[in-house]
Amino acid sequence: MRQTGSLQKMYETYGKKADFWWVYIQEAHATDGRRPSKSVKIALHKTLEDRTKAATGCSAASELKVPVLLDDMNDTVSSAYSAAPERFFILGDDGKVAYAGGRGPRGIDLGALEKKLIELTSEVSK
Repeated sequence: MRQTGSLQKMYETYGKKADFWWVYIQEAHATDGRRPSKSVKIALHKTLEDRTKAATGCSAASELKVPVLLDDMNDTVSSAYSAAPERFFILGDDGKVAYAGGRGPRGIDLGALEKKLIELTSEVSK
């Protein structure tokens, strides 16, 4: 994830007003996948233990200190939200999607994400 510094700042700013989670899904550029990357050293996850190890490693190597959740091995979250390779969502108090960002990395607009966070958290504090 390219914008971890900006996301970390948002987490620090809004983390007491909104719940933040990073959902680790299947690896988009696994070494043995369809679109390997020279910079990624993670094989396709064959077990939940593999996915846990990959998520733990990515989290430790990242500036992002947002709590990490794991998608299951059927990729339920990724499929339900069309989240691959990366995507940002805000769920409202009603559990419905209040903001759906574009597909990453090109479709990510952190300014729009923060604008929606400001809107929703200011409504909560009224």
